[in-house]
Amino acid sequence: MIKSSDAYREAVEANGRRMYVKAVVDIVDPDMEKGAVTAAEQEPGISRAAQLWDKEFHLSADYASLEPNRWILDGTYIPRPADAATRDWQAGLVGAALSGEGGLFPEPQWAQVSFANVSILQACAVAFSDRPEDGVAADFTVEVLSEGVAYHTETVTGNTKALVPVIGFRVNNPDAIRVTVTRWSLPGRRMRVAEIVPGVYEIWTGRELSEFAVKHQGDPTCLTLPYGTAGIAMDNQNRRFDPRTKDGVFLMIEDRQGIDLYLGAGLPDGTVEWKRLGTFYQANGGWKTGDNSVTMKWDLVDIVGLLSSRIFKRPETLPTTLKGWLEALAGQLGKNFTGRVRVDPEYADLPVTATAATIDRMTCGDILRGVCMATGTWPRADASTGYLTAEPLWNEGNRLTLRNLNKYPTMKANDDVASVTVNGYAIEGTAPSCGNTVEVDNPFLPDGERLEAARALLSFYGGDRLELVGRGDPSSEIGDVDTVWLAEGNATTARRVRQELTISNGVLKNCASSFVRGNGMSLYTSRVQLLESGTWTVPAGVWQLWVILVGHGGDGGSGTDGTWNNDTNVWLGEFEFEQAYNGGNGVSGSPGAGGSVWAGVIDVNPGQVIQVRTGEGVWNTTLWNYSSADGKRYPNGYTDIATGDVYARSGVGGPRPGSGDGGPGGRGGFSGSWYIRGHWYYDNGIQYPGWSEGGWGVDPSRRDPGHWVHETVIEREPTDGKPGGAGATGSAIIYWEPPEVINE
Repeated sequence: MIKSSDAYREAVEANGRRMYVKAVVDIVDPDMEKGAVTAAEQEPGISRAAQLWDKEFHLSADYASLEPNRWILDGTYIPRPADAATRDWQAGLVGAALSGEGGLFPEPQWAQVSFANVSILQACAVAFSDRPEDGVAADFTVEVLSEGVAYHTETVTGNTKALVPVIGFRVNNPDAIRVTVTRWSLPGRRMRVAEIVPGVYEIWTGRELSEFAVKHQGDPTCLTLPYGTAGIAMDNQNRRFDPRTKDGVFLMIEDRQGIDLYLGAGLPDGTVEWKRLGTFYQANGGWKTGDNSVTMKWDLVDIVGLLSSRIFKRPETLPTTLKGWLEALAGQLGKNFTGRVRVDPEYADLPVTATAATIDRMTCGDILRGVCMATGTWPRADASTGYLTAEPLWNEGNRLTLRNLNKYPTMKANDDVASVTVNGYAIEGTAPSCGNTVEVDNPFLPDGERLEAARALLSFYGGDRLELVGRGDPSSEIGDVDTVWLAEGNATTARRVRQELTISNGVLKNCASSFVRGNGMSLYTSRVQLLESGTWTVPAGVWQLWVILVGHGGDGGSGTDGTWNNDTNVWLGEFEFEQAYNGGNGVSGSPGAGGSVWAGVIDVNPGQVIQVRTGEGVWNTTLWNYSSADGKRYPNGYTDIATGDVYARSGVGGPRPGSGDGGPGGRGGFSGSWYIRGHWYYDNGIQYPGWSEGGWGVDPSRRDPGHWVHETVIEREPTDGKPGGAGATGSAIIYWEPPEVINE
């Protein structure tokens, strides 16, 4: 689950929402080796020439200088700090010389990036400062070099843009791009260059994109290796991507070039909170044109898809840790991919070994599945970075209500399995009489880990599958345990294994997703839930427990009292005008937070008597030396995978004892209603219609003396706010294996 602000959650669940799409297209040679950045004299302590390579186009070095508009006493700029030379800020390359009258530099200012391993270049771009007060290069020249010779030179005059693309050329085997600036757009400014891109680096939005569809999928069992895919189509009316256009950029398109895809929700303040969906790559000529090349379409895969079918080329020395194997696998795509891995820190150094003979001719996908199964992790492409990722499963996700769904969820039976065999070790499955069996031969799995691997596999069999079609939420990830709230006090949970995010006619809708709720929970077939304090005795032959400690849920806050709505409804003689509603209702109290949850495996002795504290008056459930206080709170509740029960939710109406659910907030009081009525009286008695437009106490249509008499009428007194509901007590949930399994 990608972390999101409260404003995002409200926006993405709103009845009328605005979703935005963005693609960052990076058509740069994937095997390019970045070289040195050289330049004319730079401003010492400020310039960061190496940042010309970091794909960061916004300059944020907010230091004050004597340049016009960079010494503003409103906190925008700070005096040059003493640690400027070591400060980590985004400055780009900053020249030392100041532009003179008319923006002319006394000597031309230049910057150059060098590189290697680029076979062909048909486009490049130069980015200057994006701050209006800094100005941009007005007159400059771009040279594309190979072995010191400029094979393409382009001069730009009168420029006013921060990002300037240069296309319509072709240079084979280039090794440098040099930018020379003679005139700046403003006087008294330094040259500031944010980026020099040897290729195409553009941001496409809904204006350029005519199609957009992303599919995320994964398999936590590691039995298969599904991967993410994406399909996008962009406007190509200028024929930049037409293979028949000589001055386009088609020849630069190669496999393994990445496109970062984003979806975002429009917030009430007018900003967009973006969620990255991942980096998707071209594979095996994943482009095509149609309709006379008016559009260009890419069919893309994530980094797992790039690797899945490749034969692993063994390095001289085989890796020995989980992270080492992932780096070796990513490195199969090229040297620049080696660092594109993400491994949970607690698992990164776990030992994983195999012999050269056992992995001979194995695919990268099979090795990836094997090393993850051996370490209790699962493989996927991380959405936030696009990196090859291995991490353990987690037990939290988003909340789904019927407001998120197009129709009621479809539930069907999940696959059963008769037996699971891992490297010759067999255990009984969820349905011994069924015809489905699973056999795994994993050269990375030590004999001592076979039982753990079998448990993990078994946990995804039996139970149910849920198929949902909803409006789509880009903050959800595969692997999430989502809570589907079908009623106030009831919820169904399952693990997300597939989701589709599709833009149709400019709207994110009809997004399908699949969930698994297995009940073959890791052989922990014995279970007890303790709702009160006391002692519990470990059964004979049991040496290990799986424990879930759920703390007491918080009480909901009280609603505030209602007040008068501060409006009037005046009787004009006998005529009452409709009263306009003007507030006055109290504010409902905040929902009570769910209790903290701690879960883990603990070692015990058979017959050991364990002290337990939970139930009424106990806020942190404890079992022996372990406490729910050492866990954390889960915004949408913690799911017990074995049963599908959800604990420690926030703001639940009528929470069940032992659940640790927080109570609901109290309803705010209702407003009071009142109005003023009156009559116009003449001295010779009451007259109708009474009040006229002349004003208080005056009737211009009559000259007889009179007066206005009015009274306040209370229709309804304000009501008091209601107290919040009480949070539920916590509990201790204990699982253990039958002694006969341990003996085996």
